[in-house]
Amino acid sequence: MDILQAILPELVLGCAAAFFFGCSLFNVEKNMHRYAVAWAAAAFLAAVISMSGQAEFFHGAYRVDRFSRFFSLFITGGFLVAIIITRQMKDIDRTCRADVYFFLTVSTSGLILVSGATELLTLFIALEISSYPLYITTSYRKGLGFQFEAAAKYLVFGVVSTALMIYGISYLYGALGSTFLNDIVLALPSHLYDPLTLVGVILFMAGLLYKLAAFPFHFWAPDVYSGAAVEVVAFAAALPKLAAVALFARVGGVFMDFDVLAPALAILAVLSMTVGNILALAQTELKRLLAYSAVSHAGYILLGVLAASQGGLNSAMFYGAVYAVMSLAAFLVAVQMAEEGKNDIPLDDLRGLWHRAPLLAIVFTIALVSLAGLPPTAGFTGKLLLLTAAWKAGWFWTVVIGVLNSLLGLFVYLNIIRISLVDDQASGRPVPTPPLLGTTATALGLGLLVLGVFPGGLLTMARKALAALLYMVPLT
Repeated sequence: MDILQAILPELVLGCAAAFFFGCSLFNVEKNMHRYAVAWAAAAFLAAVISMSGQAEFFHGAYRVDRFSRFFSLFITGGFLVAIIITRQMKDIDRTCRADVYFFLTVSTSGLILVSGATELLTLFIALEISSYPLYITTSYRKGLGFQFEAAAKYLVFGVVSTALMIYGISYLYGALGSTFLNDIVLALPSHLYDPLTLVGVILFMAGLLYKLAAFPFHFWAPDVYSGAAVEVVAFAAALPKLAAVALFARVGGVFMDFDVLAPALAILAVLSMTVGNILALAQTELKRLLAYSAVSHAGYILLGVLAASQGGLNSAMFYGAVYAVMSLAAFLVAVQMAEEGKNDIPLDDLRGLWHRAPLLAIVFTIALVSLAGLPPTAGFTGKLLLLTAAWKAGWFWTVVIGVLNSLLGLFVYLNIIRISLVDDQASGRPVPTPPLLGTTATALGLGLLVLGVFPGGLLTMARKALAALLYMVPLT
């Protein structure tokens, strides 16, 4: 019974995937969104129930503990919000909706498996389970043709990152004699100056940077965000980031003993922040702007990995959860603003949002203020924690550049707020807000404010989760 409780989210998602696969086979179309919301809610409830679960599987290659359950809670919660957002699916054919829900469910299962994997090949397989469904769903869009270009780029860059990771794993196995993280932790101190080990670590970390969409592995993000259906982008923009943070928390701290790696990661963090913000400034389309914004925020998360010894990983886990909420809140509004048959959402389409949908305008503003890192939102608290940890770890120059980038980001987000709130010129159609969507938007907005003012609860959860990881506490 304890084992079933421990893996309850995985079991529920497996049943959900089988259900949607059956619906796809038998061309079931009616009430598909209601079924999807019910299954997503069941998965989230299962994650809540399994929070205290502990178990090991496959000779310790997969582990259920506070660390993996922390991420499963937010991944299933994000999955529920992402499914609620898909209510209309304006640009996805009705006959394909069961397919989309099947692939999103499988991807969510893979993301949860990523958070619990303690062996590199298991981690690699989990990443592929989470990634390939997204490559496919990126192409699920009616007409246009941009979706196929986006899917092709997503796939090609994904295959390259996969190759880098598998090469890295092979080098690490050759140098250290094991792919289990516990064994790697014990063997690594005596191999810090081994070129084979260093090459393996660099290749593996390069694959992780792709998953985070950090510079210079970010080129896929703008085209994928722009070409895919906005409902799919809402999922792809938020949930894989959580798994990437779990990866860096589980693996990044182990590899940071290499003298070469930390300065390189610091440079990439700074470049991600700077390049992301500068390119976001030049955008006139919402989805591409949010893509470059994601690159910038990846840089801040990398600061947490840099400052692993000073509570940086704890801060990165907090910020990863907060970023998922911010991103989902922003894309919830983007989904409502998107027009059927159009490939983009010009910023000018946001004019008069306050008059057309006051609730969405308020939530959108809170999300943008949080992305900008202004108080009293959770984005401010998260950035402050990350910058403080980096300062304590001695990375002063990265903190200075991080603060400057926060100021630069203000121009990006305040411009959007000005267009949607201050501009009186109402353009375009009315924006309906169905009750379930309005309730979800309100919950996301309030969540960002509450976590900004009272971050202690989430920080305590992250701290306890991290304590189960370092490294690694035997299961009782």
